[in-house]
Amino acid sequence: MDNSAGFRIDVEAAKALINWKSLFADEVATRARRLAADSGGERVTLLHYRQAAQMAICSLSAAILDGGTSGEGQKVA
Repeated sequence: MDNSAGFRIDVEAAKALINWKSLFADEVATRARRLAADSGGERVTLLHYRQAAQMAICSLSAAILDGGTSGEGQKVA
């Protein structure tokens, strides 16, 4: 049985979720590449992604607390 069959998602809620997902993914990827470059490595490793994700959580929290969908018009993941 599909428990989500009876639920509808508000358009603003869906936009915010898409924005947060995009913001987090973009920031993790950017920070991981920067960490790899700073460490002199030739590859981005899982450790770089883990460290980057931990740092990006703060930005994601700030975006969520901001309450807006200020990222409208940005690339959507």
